[in-house]
Amino acid sequence: MALSFDSLAIRQALIDLPLTHAWENLDPPKPSEIYIPLMHHKALPPDVSVVEGMRGAGKSFWTAILADDDTRKLVSGVASIQWPNLIVRVGFGLDPDNERFPDAKRIALLITQGCTPDDIWRSVLLRHSLKVLEKQLPFEDGVDAAALWVTANRDQANRYLAECDRDLAQQKKVLLLLFDSLDRLADNWGLIRKILSAALQLGLECRSRRAIRCKFFLRPDMVEEDDEIWRFSDSSKLLHSMSGLTWRPNDLFGLILLHLANSKFAGPAFRETIEHQEHIQWRKIDNVYPLPRELTAGEQPLRGIVEALAGPWMGTTAKRGFTFTWIPTHLSDAKGRLSPRSILLAIQRAAEWTSEQYPNHKTALHYEGIQQGVVKASKIRIGEIKEDYPWVGPLLEALEGATVPLTADELTTRWTEGCIQSSLEAAQQNERLPPRRYSSDPNRKGDIQALVDDLVELAILYRTEDERINMPDIFRVGFGIKRKGGVKPPR
Repeated sequence: MALSFDSLAIRQALIDLPLTHAWENLDPPKPSEIYIPLMHHKALPPDVSVVEGMRGAGKSFWTAILADDDTRKLVSGVASIQWPNLIVRVGFGLDPDNERFPDAKRIALLITQGCTPDDIWRSVLLRHSLKVLEKQLPFEDGVDAAALWVTANRDQANRYLAECDRDLAQQKKVLLLLFDSLDRLADNWGLIRKILSAALQLGLECRSRRAIRCKFFLRPDMVEEDDEIWRFSDSSKLLHSMSGLTWRPNDLFGLILLHLANSKFAGPAFRETIEHQEHIQWRKIDNVYPLPRELTAGEQPLRGIVEALAGPWMGTTAKRGFTFTWIPTHLSDAKGRLSPRSILLAIQRAAEWTSEQYPNHKTALHYEGIQQGVVKASKIRIGEIKEDYPWVGPLLEALEGATVPLTADELTTRWTEGCIQSSLEAAQQNERLPPRRYSSDPNRKGDIQALVDDLVELAILYRTEDERINMPDIFRVGFGIKRKGGVKPPR
């Protein structure tokens, strides 16, 4: 028997979806908002030094969870992740209080006062270590005083750190220092690169300590696209311990189901229907209903639930695609990577649109509403990509009105010399890195195909089997680029 839900209650719950924007502070999420993909488990142990994640994958989200003792304990119980005697502090992140570590302005000022980036990070680690062990500070308690003291007493600072490491080991404790939002270390990429590289070198040093570890949540461009960041001895040892915040399509749907299961109004009936028809039991932990793993382990029963929420097809027949596969396909980049932020935005907008246009629709989401959700998610994703890589904007804006896939000649016609110059100037004006191959490769500098490869590396473009240039919908729609049979770009 097919599943059936109260479409009005479910629709309202989806309109109320949380986490549609970036996690902008160190306040932990509500327990009912924490979905834990199995693939994230291996990124969380202290010995994993580098965690890579695209925009919206959960880097700041996990930083906030790990940094909060109660939330970390809850996650440990729900996911059976063991963190014995772990003490977590933040070395850099989003903190409006600015008391635990220096922000970008403070770092810049400290550098003008003679502190090196290594002095600054070493002082952050030393201050946290001494305070955790309740030892007397050799400086006044503050980020400035700590950094200036370390600059004037580097040998003594290293001795203190060695003593702290020994004492923590004797107490069988581990101090984990987290680094997140590292693109906000400074106003220009050159300085970011220098400050981040110093932090990574300290993290490498801590791998040889007994009881002190560092964990860096990094964007893909910091890991894969800037060799200067990693130009120090034995940097590969950090990369060898790297893990990623990867999301399967099933996990993205699981995130939606978790919210529905814990919705004040829709939750009880939603859980009861699944228990009755799918024979899956819900386990309540601290007033939260974690999602049973059976719901997302395979295609069923998940597909049946999604189809009960949004219908089986992206039209009146299967000709336009199946909802269960269409949604993740149209929200992924050219490398198939998916962001929870994108699906939350898309589903929320789909529920709003359905409520406005088809309030009596038999399912919670209308297929046209889902298409409108993709349009919104695309706009947000484009805003993010322009912020991270300003040079991308002028190039893709020049393709507005074009139809993909494009031939190399069609692309060259639109990417005029003036367009490319605007692209390079956008990177320079925003003090961000220019396209890597096009600007720096000694053998391909100035070659338009190198520029295409730079966009392929960012998963914004991809080449088809016949060597034409194509673009996934998550970028195509928001830039007003057409594709036969695809989601229509907004007018």
